Amino acid sequence: MGLFDWLFGRKKSDPYGAGLGRSYGTPAPQPASGRPQGSPAPVAPSGRAQRVAQLSWRRKRSKHGVDAVRDQTLGGARNPQTGAPSVAGAISGVGGTPGHPDPYFDAGRVASHELPALTHLDALAELIETPRNELLWLAVKPPFSNKLWGHYHLFEVRKKSGGTRLLAAPMPRLKAVQRKLLDKLVSRLPVHGAAHGFRRGRGILSGANVHVGKDVLVCLDIKDFFPSFTFRRVSGYFRWLGYGRGIANAIAALTTARLTETNQRQGTTWAAAHTGMHPDMNHRRHPELPQGAPTSPGLANAICWRMDKRLSALARKFGGDYTRYADDLTFSGGQDMARHTDNLIKLVRKIVRSEGLQLNDPKTRVMQKGRQQRVTGVVVNEKTNLSRREFDRLKAILHNCVKHGPAGQNRENHTDFKGHLQGRVAHAMHIGPERGAKLKAIFDKIVW
Repeated sequence: MGLFDWLFGRKKSDPYGAGLGRSYGTPAPQPASGRPQGSPAPVAPSGRAQRVAQLSWRRKRSKHGVDAVRDQTLGGARNPQTGAPSVAGAISGVGGTPGHPDPYFDAGRVASHELPALTHLDALAELIETPRNELLWLAVKPPFSNKLWGHYHLFEVRKKSGGTRLLAAPMPRLKAVQRKLLDKLVSRLPVHGAAHGFRRGRGILSGANVHVGKDVLVCLDIKDFFPSFTFRRVSGYFRWLGYGRGIANAIAALTTARLTETNQRQGTTWAAAHTGMHPDMNHRRHPELPQGAPTSPGLANAICWRMDKRLSALARKFGGDYTRYADDLTFSGGQDMARHTDNLIKLVRKIVRSEGLQLNDPKTRVMQKGRQQRVTGVVVNEKTNLSRREFDRLKAILHNCVKHGPAGQNRENHTDFKGHLQGRVAHAMHIGPERGAKLKAIFDKIVW
């Protein structure tokens, strides 16, 4: 059962028996009041049965679920070279071969999304121009006996709000494969029109333009956005698209990583990452979309298609608009939305939770027309523009560079201070041409 089936699918009977032949979320049948003397007392369901019985929250989802994904039993995985049982698991045996394609591949469903037909692992290897054995080597997670075989290196970056964020960047060979996978498959996945992040021809300005001149602006943030998309969810998504379990697992393995199976540079040597290096390492133990992989933004946008569709419909109910830039959700509208912002936020929280995500409530902001309204750092009260505070701060830095020289103004120790300032000025000109032109005139006077 794929993750989309587990999270969104319609009710279906469990094929495993043992008292589970009922709709998911339905309480287990109670035993008869009388039983033969000496017969054993009924045993409470455990394991899978107990987990299924506890999924009552599934009833709170939207009324219309997606089609269920068929259960696919894993066969005996074999080494593609020797034919012996392989430690590669599901992707080496179930993925199929040209002579024996995956029987669970749904050609009609894949064609409806205009995606490449991948009926076996060799087709996936040909798509990304990688030998099958190397694909398996990159996809299979390293054994715990040698964590330095990991295909990612872990490092930290500072957050604007304080603290640090963990980034897992792929090693060169895996990164090259992920770029090909992004170009040949991930970039072709269906994405909702409300998504403006990490898409060609779109960005923070296109998303901000939708909300210019509105009476109210509601900005919400999703907690742990990329870590919420685990191996199971990515694999389930590709199975929902029509791919077999072997192909879905292979793609998920190539694009997800477990933080505890990454490497960390220590001086001139490499060491295995450990759980004590960062608080997030203690609770993020499942393979997830790594922040640093080129495929992660595109996959996150594609998996959020159903959530974006539901939130767009919700915004229209309140007479407004909705956009999403990565984990930032933005709603804007007229007086009808302004009078019912509390109700809007409650409904958004319910939809986001039903999609397996969670809002970061401390970052929720409601901005009325009488105050500065900002979307992803862009002021949108009357037109898109740079905020006055950011403009004054950048103007002061540029002025000091002209007056005292740029050497003493690099207080954040940027390796390329000129390129850093040039990028900030270009960003300002992109958002607000008038203020950006003033900053550009000062920048041109700096003697480097």
